[in-house]
Amino acid sequence: MSGPARAPDGPHIDLAQLRAFILVVDAGSLAAAARLAGVSQPAMSQRMKQLEAEVGKRLLERGPGGVDATPVGLELYRGAQQVVRQFDRLTESLDVLGKDIRGSVSIGLPATVAGTLVPALVPLLRERHPGIRLELFESMSGYVEELLERGRLDLAVLFRDDAGARPGETPLYEEQLFLATSTAVDASEGPVAVADLAGRQLVAPGARSNLRDLVERAFAEVGLVPDVIADVESLAAMVRIAQSGLASAVLPRSAVGTYAGPPLALRPLTAPEVRRTVAVCMATRFYEPRVAVLAARDAVVDAVAALAADDAWPGITAVSR
Repeated sequence: MSGPARAPDGPHIDLAQLRAFILVVDAGSLAAAARLAGVSQPAMSQRMKQLEAEVGKRLLERGPGGVDATPVGLELYRGAQQVVRQFDRLTESLDVLGKDIRGSVSIGLPATVAGTLVPALVPLLRERHPGIRLELFESMSGYVEELLERGRLDLAVLFRDDAGARPGETPLYEEQLFLATSTAVDASEGPVAVADLAGRQLVAPGARSNLRDLVERAFAEVGLVPDVIADVESLAAMVRIAQSGLASAVLPRSAVGTYAGPPLALRPLTAPEVRRTVAVCMATRFYEPRVAVLAARDAVVDAVAALAADDAWPGITAVSR
């Protein structure tokens, strides 16, 4: 099916059209995007038709379930992310000359991190830079990393296999992983070798998760495959299942401290020991970080260091700098 005719003098795309297009792709629906933008659905639909006419290509596939970006639309989406954020960065840079730092900063946080870090981060950043408005997104690590890679987040706290610094990343802390089991099933808290978990039923996040990858690699080292009875993309649900005694879970110590309910026995995994490094990462391949993003990154680093120094984050070891 052919796309709209291209304007004879080339495309004329303004920033408002790019913002609207990003909103539609993210929302997956013209109606949802219209609500978020505060306009009518016909008005949003007309904006998209005008954009397609300017580009000369079909950008969206419309169906009963909503809209999806075409291959050309995805390419425009990636470029639009860069253009919009570069414009916002320039505007913010001009605005902060001689003034306090201002702007919005979006941060993605895995569920095992958010519960402890957010209560320390928000007041620290408010004290330092009251003009910065945080947009916090909590999900499982795989989805958070995907959003950062798509340029939808300014910062993300992500799990790494080592403490080596990569471009745009600042290591924060290291943590060991434990087998979490209801004390009604197994009250032992001594170390447990991965080989001894053959046949032990587990729940774990899906394949995109760093935690799942670590578990599968640890089992593979001893020639086993973990018996994962359910992929659970919710930290709270994983903890509840472990508390019920239905299955065990592999979790960091910090992940279970905030949940009420039946007690869990935590046994450190050995042979091999399973550890991971946590880093705060910037989407530097899309744009140079704005002043507000750098300030928020520094606040994340300092909040983690303060929590570790006060022994307020059980199970972590801050990375020395």
